[in-house]
Amino acid sequence: MFPDYEPKKTPDTIEDYLRRPSTVYEILGEIGESHISKLNNILALFNKYEKKAKKHVGKYDIGNVAIGADEYQYYPSEEELIVSELGKMIVQLIESYSRQQLKTLKLRYKIKSQQIRFFEISFRHVDVMGSGRFFYAEKATKETIIEF
Repeated sequence: MFPDYEPKKTPDTIEDYLRRPSTVYEILGEIGESHISKLNNILALFNKYEKKAKKHVGKYDIGNVAIGADEYQYYPSEEELIVSELGKMIVQLIESYSRQQLKTLKLRYKIKSQQIRFFEISFRHVDVMGSGRFFYAEKATKETIIEF
């Protein structure tokens, strides 16, 4: 019935969910490829946008269930998306090193020990035959907390 239909085989990401141009892409573009040497810059941006995200919170709205939305669908603010993406980047960087390696790298790059907290925003899609592919954001119910 839909001969040109191709299922999506890759994980859903912010690039699927959010159209360009966006402040989110500007901030992520400033960082470029994540590397431990950039962690202080990433943390500075994280802290800046975490404060902004507290003032600009997303919202739940009635979702269109017929095209795969939740009954009450979450629509994050750009600030929340930035914090989530930076937070995920920080977690990935921190978890890619052993405790000893991280200790050495923190000294080398003058990274202060700290704790970060954020609500991860993940993405999902629904293919609705005859209507297309729709992407949705989901805010974690539990905060991600990481100390390093």
